This record gives sequence, structure tokens and C-alpha cells, in this order.
Amino acid sequence: MKKKKELKIFVWSPMLSNVGTNTAMHGIAKSIEKYSDSKIYFVDILGEFSKFNDGKNSYIRFLKINHIIPNTGKISKFLILFFSILSIPFLIKQIISKKPDIIISGLVGFVPSLMKYFFKNLIIINSIQGYPKFNFFRKLIWKIFYKKSDYLITMTKKTKQELKSIIGINEKKIFVIENPVISGNIRKLSNDNIDYEEKFIFKKKVFCAIGRLTYQKNFLELLKYINEINNLIKVDFNLIIIGDGEEKKMLQNYIERNNLNNCFLLGFKNNPYKYLVRSDLYISTSRWEEPGHTLLEAGYLNVPILSSDCPNGPNEIMHNKLNGLKYELGNKSDFMEKFQEFINIDEGKKYSLSLNMKKSIINYTQFRFSKNFFKIFE
Repeated sequence: MKKKKELKIFVWSPMLSNVGTNTAMHGIAKSIEKYSDSKIYFVDILGEFSKFNDGKNSYIRFLKINHIIPNTGKISKFLILFFSILSIPFLIKQIISKKPDIIISGLVGFVPSLMKYFFKNLIIINSIQGYPKFNFFRKLIWKIFYKKSDYLITMTKKTKQELKSIIGINEKKIFVIENPVISGNIRKLSNDNIDYEEKFIFKKKVFCAIGRLTYQKNFLELLKYINEINNLIKVDFNLIIIGDGEEKKMLQNYIERNNLNNCFLLGFKNNPYKYLVRSDLYISTSRWEEPGHTLLEAGYLNVPILSSDCPNGPNEIMHNKLNGLKYELGNKSDFMEKFQEFINIDEGKKYSLSLNMKKSIINYTQFRFSKNFFKIFE
């Protein structure tokens, strides 16, 4: 293994839509670059890293089609797999040409893992960016390919344990390292002004939810709870949901059918932090998270949090009434109870929740990530 200042690193994470994973992968790359002299190459298979291209890094482009083909639903998933497999000869050519020491993968990790069959000295690191849910086919893929990885990075202890027990990966190859989610740039972006046409929303209390409009994020359940709250509790507030995805039409239809005039789907935002920092409460109703980047960002911006107790992140990061409020996933009465508790909470307790959450996210910085990343090779 070369000294860390001499490393060449490929970053791989094919995707068609805007997801937190690729923001995280970009953050990982910048962390390594900032605290070493490593040379980073972003392998841009579908255009997923294009928005980060500021001319300061090397980008190896295969295609740029993420803006012209479907980026949600089953078609999207098929196309991501299809073009990732199609890019294998291209990736092999780039490895021969650039001679990287490491490939760090965030998505479609079986392709980089496949490279171990051709390049024995190439180090493959799969960063597990989401809570893996295993069906028979996916379990088979992981056992054939992911076990070929030299190392795997998870963000929670539970995921490490499941990779060991379900897939049979040697635990000495699995490292729990928190993503470098927190940076001063978040604070800087949060100071931007709200778009003029949306300022009226913030004339009331604002409760905020952020994420892809997918089954995982469980936003329909949130809207059902808000509908109940509107009928039972006299609180003047607006709910904003920031994100896009395949459930958008369903969610919009529910809002219209139930006359939820205080609920707004704002769509994808390049800068969600200016909305988040002005919110009175961040709500997560996710069915699973790994670990839940928006929870960490809300904590960093001193926004109180109400979260489901879903696996894995919220269960490992959040402790009810210590650094946030946590309700039992799918339990309406528990959600309502915790919501009412927040409404009645005093400013001193809010401050205490926010301060304790900030203490909980101290490891999610670029410096901590880089330090722990290079410990892998010691």
C-alpha cells in the first residue's frame, strides 16, 4: 500500500436522480482530498457527478443522460443497471490507463467488485450508503461480488452485524465510519434567502421534511398524521416537503382530496438548508435510514427533530427526549403524543435537545472521516 499522499482513487456511484448518496460520495472524496494529497477521479457514468464539477477535480465521463431519461421508478432502476454493466469495458480501460490504487463505490457496487477478477492489486471499498434490504437475488449478488471487496464501510453497527451474519463477510473487512455530512458550507448555504414566491409559507410556524418521495421516506403517513392534527389540534403551521420522486402524484392527490392547504410539496431544491434552518421542527417518518443525513443536518442547524424509531440510524443516533423526540413507526397515537409534546415544550428544553443533538453528530465531519478512513490500511 502506498503512502496516503500518493494514492489515486476512483469514485463510483451510478445514479439517474438526485440522491443523498452521491452528495455523500462527493463529500467522502473531498474529505480524503483535503487531508491527504490523494488524486481523486470521479467516474461519471450517467452524469451523477456533473453538478459537483467545479473544474477542480478530474471527471471521467462515460455518458451524460441523467437529464433526458426517466429518473424514478422501475424503468430508472433497470436503466441504471443496464448502463452500469454496459460501462464495464470503459471502466477496465480507465483502470488500465489511470492505474488507480482504490475504487470507492457508493452504488451498483457489484461492478467495481467485479474488477477484482481482473486487477488483483486494485483495492475495492464498498461504502454502504443505505440500509441494505436483502431478497434472494440481492443476497446472491452480494455473496458473489461484494464479498470480493477488500473493505466495506458502513455507517451503523447494525448494518455491520447484518453483513457479517446474512452475507458472511469477515467482520475484519467491515469498518463503521460516519459519513462527512457536516461542513461549514451547510451553514453558509443556510444564509441564502428563501425564494420570493415561497416566503408566505414562513409567515407561520413551519415544520419541514426532506427526502426522495419514495416508499422508504413514508411521506403519505406524515400527510395522514397532519390531516389528523389539523382536525384535532389548534396549531397554526405549514408543512413543507422538499424532494422529488415516484410518489409525487400520489402525495399531491392526497393533499388535494383532503384540502390540506397547509401542506406544500416544494420539489427538489439545490439548497434545502435555507428552508431547513428557518423551520421550527424537522420531521422524519422514514421506514429505514442509514443513518439519515437530514437528521444530522437539522441537528447541525439547531432545528429540533421528531423522528420515527426506524432502523438503523435514528435508533443509533437519537435518544428520545435527550437529543430529539422519537415515536414508534406506524403508531399514530404515539406520533400525535410526541407532536403535542413538542408544541408544549419550552424554549429551554428545545435548546437542550438541539445542544445534545449537536454533541451526537461530532463524528460526521470531514476531518473525522478522513482520519478513520486511513486507519483502514494501518
